[in-house]
Amino acid sequence: SFRAYLEGAPQVSDNVVLLTNVIQVYDLEASVPETILSLHPGQQYVMPTTIENTGNGQDRYDMAIQSITDSEGYTHVWDLDIPRVLFEELERDESQEVPITISVPEKTLAGQYTIVLEVMSEEQYEGTRLRDLITLQVEIIEFHDMRIELDPAVESKIKTTAPGRTVRFVMNVTNFGNVPDIPTLHNHTIDAAGEWDIQPGMNQLDKWQIRFALLEGFDTEFPVEKNCVELTMNDPIPVGECYVSATTNALTLPEMEAYTTLNIVAIVDIHAEATLADRELGIKVMSDFGSSESDGDYDETPTWEDSCTLDLNGDGLPDNYPPNCDTNEQIIELRLRAPDLEIYSVIVEESRGSVGDMLSVNVQIRNIGNAHATDINIVLCSGQTESDIKKNRCDEENIAYRQTIEAIMPSDDPDPPTITLLYMVEAGSHDIVVVVDPDNLVVETNEDNNIQKTPEKMGSDLGILDVGVEAIVQYSVPAIILGATFALFGVVGVVMYGRRMEALQRYQEKSSLLANLSDDDITF
Repeated sequence: SFRAYLEGAPQVSDNVVLLTNVIQVYDLEASVPETILSLHPGQQYVMPTTIENTGNGQDRYDMAIQSITDSEGYTHVWDLDIPRVLFEELERDESQEVPITISVPEKTLAGQYTIVLEVMSEEQYEGTRLRDLITLQVEIIEFHDMRIELDPAVESKIKTTAPGRTVRFVMNVTNFGNVPDIPTLHNHTIDAAGEWDIQPGMNQLDKWQIRFALLEGFDTEFPVEKNCVELTMNDPIPVGECYVSATTNALTLPEMEAYTTLNIVAIVDIHAEATLADRELGIKVMSDFGSSESDGDYDETPTWEDSCTLDLNGDGLPDNYPPNCDTNEQIIELRLRAPDLEIYSVIVEESRGSVGDMLSVNVQIRNIGNAHATDINIVLCSGQTESDIKKNRCDEENIAYRQTIEAIMPSDDPDPPTITLLYMVEAGSHDIVVVVDPDNLVVETNEDNNIQKTPEKMGSDLGILDVGVEAIVQYSVPAIILGATFALFGVVGVVMYGRRMEALQRYQEKSSLLANLSDDDITF
């Protein structure tokens, strides 16, 4: 508003009012500390972002993701957290810093990625709300991470078995790195000091055998195991198969693309003389790029103390949890359980008797294993030696008595219950052997203590004489019957001979009478 007046005059002579409309200019500027980033798959990066209002009025700004592309122009979806709840209405020349969180997906391949963020005003100006762009060049660096695990829905890491058995464990080996890898498998055990040995080997389980196979068609009705082959020096390296290298003796899996999984089978052959105890085996998968000490697998360390499957206190829960544990190791446990039937004593109070009498054989049997045995057969074997029975078993015709025990529980009782077996006396003297589980149906840790001979031979009172009497009794009746049969044949022969002679005599008499007659004397 302008006013004009004459010099020396107290009153305003004239005035003019001018109205000016100032248009609000929306302008924002965004800045970040750095626009070139190097990130790992699965990494979260908090980026402080400053938004400044360079316009001439208030502005309630907003931000959005324009694009995330790789070097080949393909679009990707990442998780970017833009905290809109923190956004304020900015006055002129006012700024605000907000944290924008970039979460790289775990399964992101190595390479160059471009992230473009839009900064927008609350109102359009010059035909658009867009005021600024934040362009980030993100390099996803090479990341190596091999993992091995048991699927708890399919497999158990603890299995109960017996010596001499073969046990299989189905495992998943995953290349969780973002580049192809050629992993190797190694088996570890606990050393004499009770610690996990960082060097591969079997230690106290040196008589055990561990083999590996690839499992194809796991989700089909008939999965197929393809055993890993052992190569010689001149053999070519197979493609798509696992093999044992002739130079390193390491089991190598086929090349695995990033974020792919192989189903493998660990086949454990337990030695027949293995001690009945709980045994642990460790399977480790190693990246071809090495461990974390050589900038290879990021969580692989030589020690087993940080294993994700370690359970030292035996509470059934792992001692370490991701992400602060080593995923390259899988510990499996074999609980060896088996009965061990032992003939503790064989007592015979009377070893002689009349033929056909029943003599008692008192046997004490105990189970010194760590698992119960069921349906145990106990027999008395007659006429075979212990060595012959061990080699060829007791022949069915030589079994003098059989008894079945429903169950024998593990026990170290020095005076186990007595089982009475009955032996029917046969003529002569015989070796009687007590045999437990004669058909070897019960899997035991020791089969050598299932056979024991009675303290002395058992048989009839007269011994060899009873054999003769028995032979006479056995063969006398058939001899009498046979003699009577021959005598009957003799009587029949004499009777037939007499009748024949009588018939011949009559014929001769008639012939002589006819010879004295002429033809004229014959009258018809």
